[in-house]
Amino acid sequence: MSGCPDCRVVKVNKMLASTAHRDQLMGVVQFLPGALMPVVEKTGNTELMKSLEALAGMASSYRSMTRLTSLFSMLSRGAPKADGTPESIFGLLSWVFNAAFLPMENIAVYAGNGVVARNVPAERKAEYGPRCVYFWFWALVFEQLAYITKILKLNTKPDTAEKETEVKSLLKKLLSAFCWFMMAWASMPQKGTVKLLQNPETSLLKPLHTLVELTTINGIALGPWSRAMCGLIPTAISIDEICKGN
Repeated sequence: MSGCPDCRVVKVNKMLASTAHRDQLMGVVQFLPGALMPVVEKTGNTELMKSLEALAGMASSYRSMTRLTSLFSMLSRGAPKADGTPESIFGLLSWVFNAAFLPMENIAVYAGNGVVARNVPAERKAEYGPRCVYFWFWALVFEQLAYITKILKLNTKPDTAEKETEVKSLLKKLLSAFCWFMMAWASMPQKGTVKLLQNPETSLLKPLHTLVELTTINGIALGPWSRAMCGLIPTAISIDEICKGN
């Protein structure tokens, strides 16, 4: 029974028992303070504002560290097979960019907190963040394209209850990916390009370095409240799906 209170408790307990699911709850801790900030600002309570910002920062670092488990999960499952259809090609490209993003994100977090790269100059450390955001940005671009092509393909089929359910699920995933995409876009450098390598001239990866420079999209301006909502909406969708058992 979907409305059974005990069943809901069991689902919540299962969610808390999973690192990936706990990450979603920490997502609320990360983004809710930013969503509440306009209300808090009106009270003039600067100490509460600082506390909320610190809480959000702690949750962000926690989630960045635990997201490395997603890389292990991705690698254990292997890359999705591309069968020549647009959605499978977009899905594979999204997987490749995500596989690059996840370890780079952890390097940026650890370097920023002085865990690794302690002797690296600050100006070089500053390049770690944009580098990982670049791969996150393009992973989300291809993820959205994969969802869109799947939805368009489904719309050519006869209307059934199964089709309606699948389209609704894909639309939720598309909305989530779009919100994350907007956050990633706002996190891209607003000037210049992302540099993959420090000395590209002496590296065999120079063509990849050049490709990254050519495909750098300058960031857009997005206020703190808008960023928070772009994180809170997909987090709420994910938690809702987990609680429903989807």
